Amino acid sequence: MNLDNQTASILDNAVQFFKSEAGFHRLLNAFIKRYQSLGRIGGSVRLANPSYQEKEAISRLLRKDLSSNKSITVKLSNFEQELENTKFAGILLKDLLDGYAGYEIFTKTEMQKRYEEEKNNFLQHLAGICSQSYCRQWLEHIQTKGAGTRGIHQAYDDDPQILEDRLKNVLKALSCLPSPGTEKDPSQFQRLPVFANGVTGDPHGLDLDTAQGRFFIAALQFIRSQQNDSYLVGSSPAAEEINELLGYFGIIRDDLLNFVTCAGILAFDASGALQKMWNNAWQSGAVMNVPLRELVKSNNFIPGISCTAPEKQKVIFVVENSGVFSEVADCFTDSLLPPLVCTHGQAKLATLLLLDRLAANGTTIFYSGDFDPEGLQMAQRMARRYGENLKLWRYDAGDYEDSMSEVVLSPERLKKLNGINLPGIIKVKDRINSTHRAGYQEYLVPKLVEDIRKHM
Repeated sequence: MNLDNQTASILDNAVQFFKSEAGFHRLLNAFIKRYQSLGRIGGSVRLANPSYQEKEAISRLLRKDLSSNKSITVKLSNFEQELENTKFAGILLKDLLDGYAGYEIFTKTEMQKRYEEEKNNFLQHLAGICSQSYCRQWLEHIQTKGAGTRGIHQAYDDDPQILEDRLKNVLKALSCLPSPGTEKDPSQFQRLPVFANGVTGDPHGLDLDTAQGRFFIAALQFIRSQQNDSYLVGSSPAAEEINELLGYFGIIRDDLLNFVTCAGILAFDASGALQKMWNNAWQSGAVMNVPLRELVKSNNFIPGISCTAPEKQKVIFVVENSGVFSEVADCFTDSLLPPLVCTHGQAKLATLLLLDRLAANGTTIFYSGDFDPEGLQMAQRMARRYGENLKLWRYDAGDYEDSMSEVVLSPERLKKLNGINLPGIIKVKDRINSTHRAGYQEYLVPKLVEDIRKHM
């Protein structure tokens, strides 16, 4: 505000007066809130249960006896008019409220506009120091409040400076990804603590239980969605989904506990040489739990039967449950084990990487799982990941009838079926919605074994 010296002096005196008079404090604070919400000097405010000081001060200014009032209602325009009858004549109520507050008061609309401008400038500043296109696109995604960015906006409200430091680390991490969604050389994989230490100077700098780690995952989800239209950004990805996401970018969270259970598979190194461990396991009929640490040492995988019967179709049989895996394997004690993989429910990164390599060399994946909401969700994810390379195995309505148990599915679990839209299992979904019963693989073991023998 630009005031002449005389008016500025009057305003200073008015501010000092009203600050010193406790009877006006609640009224002026109410005026400020009213101005912010209304956007102009207007309307009125009501003081409930006014104190003696408030009644006396306001009565004196308004020249009314309010001593017996149980509440006092004051129009802002009337208050401004009455100021003209005091020694503070010539000042505006808005200027008085600014001086009383100690800063220029803005309306809520103005404050929101300033807030958005400051936040946009904040993000533009970060974009200005980024050279990587995905970094800038992610910042634009944040600016438009895209999926997975709510936590970032909340962090800005808490402390912009702390957020800036964290986002700089995340942006640096995005610029240093060892394998940004391309075909991976096993030697390119990095362990998350090592990667985090190189980027942030702290091995725990990208831990997933920290805000910085969560921002990193949100950024990776966004980049993945830009590279693959079918990838869905989830607000709370499961642990294995996070592991798979990190693996997609060449980062390993845990390479020992992350393993794949398999049998009947052969592996080859970068030179094309057959890996002894895998060959010995196949020849001896052994089942292996292969940790990610060992899995990434091999560049190519094939079903073992492709060596003994190269004319046969390359296939791998994937089951969801470990008990079913063992039951099936027990049926082949008189011969070499068929190519088998067990996902133990939600497939681990190690399992997905093995299946990725098998699919890449033309192997057809036969996938069998349970007939419950979670089982159908996993089947749908696998089908979407491998497309034409995957065949749903024993997953039609008739198989469901044969595997139906006495387990009644709760309404909460049945709601998960709403997201099932894969054509191959729609009929099964509808039947489960009708019966409310779960079906389990264990009932289908004889048929699974029969199917496998046809490919041996």
